[in-house]
Amino acid sequence: MRMLLFVAAAMLALAGCQSTKLDADLQKSLPAICGAATQAHDLYVLALAADRVSEKTQRRADAAWASLHPVCADPDKQTTSSILTAAFAAYLTISAAAH
Repeated sequence: MRMLLFVAAAMLALAGCQSTKLDADLQKSLPAICGAATQAHDLYVLALAADRVSEKTQRRADAAWASLHPVCADPDKQTTSSILTAAFAAYLTISAAAH
């Protein structure tokens, strides 16, 4: 029983280390994520101006940008979950629009 508690405590400690590394890695890659998202949004605006975007895709793209833009505007105050959620939503929207 004592060994089981020791293993559980070690696993929790290790998980905490990995979470900290994930946070740091996400913070480091956030400028690249935001740069790519900004370029994609600029292309989207051009397609929108050329009337090449359906209304449904427009709503989705606007929602994805609305969730990602604040993350990119203030990256120091973001959590791992907010970065992942916003980036994943933007990725799904871009993927859906591309197909």
